[in-house]
Amino acid sequence: MVCWFRKISRSEFKAYINELNLEENYPEIICVSFITSIAANKIEQHIASIRSEGFPQYTLTPKGEREQYTAIKFIEPFSEGNLSVFGFDMYTEKAAQLAMDDAKRSNALTLAGKASQISESVPDPLSGVRLFLTLYRGGVNQANGITDNFLGWIEASLSFSALIENILLNESQINVAIYDDTIANGESLLYSSKGTSQQTIELPFLRTKQLVIAQRSWTFVFSADNRFAQTYDNIEPSIVMFVGGLFTVLLTFLIWTLSSSKRRAETKAAAMTRELSETEFRLNVALSGAAHGVWDWNNLTNEVTYDSKWKSMLGYADDEIKNEFSEWQRLLHPQDRERAEAVIDEFISGKTEFYSLEHRLKARDGRWLWIVARGDIVSWTENGDVARTIGTHTDITSQKSLELALRESEQRFRGVFETSAIGIALVGLNGEWIKVNQSLLDMLQYEEAELLNLTFQDITHPDDISSDLAQLKALTAKEIQTYQMEKRYFRKDSSIIWIYLSVSMVTDIYGAPIHYVSQIVNITDRKELQNKILHQSTHDELTGLPNRRLLYDRLSSTFALSRRYNRPIAVMYIDIDHFKQVNDEYGHDVGDKLLKWLANKISFCIRTSDTLARHGGDEFVLMLTEISKPDDTVVIAEKIFHTISEVFSVDNIQMQVTLSVGIAIFDPQSSDSIDDLLKKADLALYRMKRNGRNGFRLYEDGDECSTS
Repeated sequence: MVCWFRKISRSEFKAYINELNLEENYPEIICVSFITSIAANKIEQHIASIRSEGFPQYTLTPKGEREQYTAIKFIEPFSEGNLSVFGFDMYTEKAAQLAMDDAKRSNALTLAGKASQISESVPDPLSGVRLFLTLYRGGVNQANGITDNFLGWIEASLSFSALIENILLNESQINVAIYDDTIANGESLLYSSKGTSQQTIELPFLRTKQLVIAQRSWTFVFSADNRFAQTYDNIEPSIVMFVGGLFTVLLTFLIWTLSSSKRRAETKAAAMTRELSETEFRLNVALSGAAHGVWDWNNLTNEVTYDSKWKSMLGYADDEIKNEFSEWQRLLHPQDRERAEAVIDEFISGKTEFYSLEHRLKARDGRWLWIVARGDIVSWTENGDVARTIGTHTDITSQKSLELALRESEQRFRGVFETSAIGIALVGLNGEWIKVNQSLLDMLQYEEAELLNLTFQDITHPDDISSDLAQLKALTAKEIQTYQMEKRYFRKDSSIIWIYLSVSMVTDIYGAPIHYVSQIVNITDRKELQNKILHQSTHDELTGLPNRRLLYDRLSSTFALSRRYNRPIAVMYIDIDHFKQVNDEYGHDVGDKLLKWLANKISFCIRTSDTLARHGGDEFVLMLTEISKPDDTVVIAEKIFHTISEVFSVDNIQMQVTLSVGIAIFDPQSSDSIDDLLKKADLALYRMKRNGRNGFRLYEDGDECSTS
């Protein structure tokens, strides 16, 4: 049995299966699928094609290299457990491979051996069998089974339990087991009325029968347990013989029932083939639309039926166009004739899957109208020759006008691209530069050939790549329409510039990405100004140290980390002894220089994780992180005092500088706030000043009382 088709689309396959109403009419059929054969060098093309249909995760399974590949391209119902076999290479299963080869060789419906599991919707490991039927686009060489028009296989997965459920053996004392082999073992078990294979060697009633179904040998084992034997335990031998005969009759009836079920399955498969052909025809005849003229070409007689819309599209009445192929040829523009004939020849010969042609036809008023013709073959002869083609004509004259406008728009874009004061680039899907304008080249200091050999990743600062790629991924997935960001580029001389990047995506008519358009503005000067303003707002203008605002920000974040990880921190209040006298005696210029000198000296004593801030006037606050014990603060304080022991000298003025320092340590387990910690350090400082200055003191609980 062989079936001929032009091709199979997903929507047509789904419509056909819906018409079959499997659940009601064919309850034993779990699913029906179309399996396509794929050349090894077409694997990536096949996967890309399926993904473009709206299945981005689609892939071929199992992975690995092999001589021949197949894939379940369509499967219905396309839901639940059946989704697990979408893209599965059925040819990797030995039993299925043999049946598929046999179907292709014999052009007949074939039965595969035991299927380990048909789909996830049928979790029973003894789930059933598969039927295969070959599909062709044209004729088959019956002598050797070779064809250039082979499309693939239709496969029906049958639940064995559903196929024989009308026997109702589950309520009987008789057990039955069916094996896909001449040997009864667990590996070949197809069905068991008790759910699993049973040890039947010592059972009082045991019968084994072999049967050939669809060129496969099946073994049937019938048995009865002691319950069946005890029922007849006290009966005369003649009665037991009668029961044995009855058992044989039951066995014969059961085999007949199974055989007829198999024949019914084959009959249904044949009916499915006929219905698929009829559905294929109906779907292709249903050509739509008020904007389309329909033509129906008898390829054997060259008679063409043009409908009224086809004729009125060109301004003709029904009786002004004959139903002949030559009428179309008469109206065809001379410059389009050679190309049109070549397109038709390639389609009819099977070199192209669809007929699609843009050409000009002469209207009744003498105008040349642009027409797009699309068509498909709906029937073949028994020899595989094209018998009938149906298609549509659509007036695309206005679209052609739009194409002209588009070309003009492209010219304008080219003008903007080449003369723009900002950088503009077309960027490939892998980040390669496709086309760049002169402004971008000047910005990056590259020659065009040099930049085109790089990708945008090559010149992007490493810290900015991940965020840029994340945005690009979202754009490609159409989660966003465009994105903007600030990032850094490396110039050819390795210097860094800040740029403002705006990216959009160009797609083809199917929505697939083609390339990206990047607009790039050099914002280095603006960025430097922003950084300068930010620095001024958070740092002391005289010493360059963090100011009170930045200190509190860092204290807040450090406090949170201290509580989370149970790590103590410390704060030092540092005050210059007798600083007012310095200003009064030597002037504020000397006082400012002293503040800067002291800031540098203390900064030299601390770690990068610590923060020294000017708190105001002659006061500094030092925040120490990651201390393990109070003595750590003492070490830092002693280091500071040792560093400033040098004489401060400026403008022939020399003086010895002393400090008073108050230290408070924050316990993460306490309820102290930032203000509480600073207050304790300030109290320790006050106590140090009262005790004579020029030293440091750790806060103690009594310090607060001593200030009153």
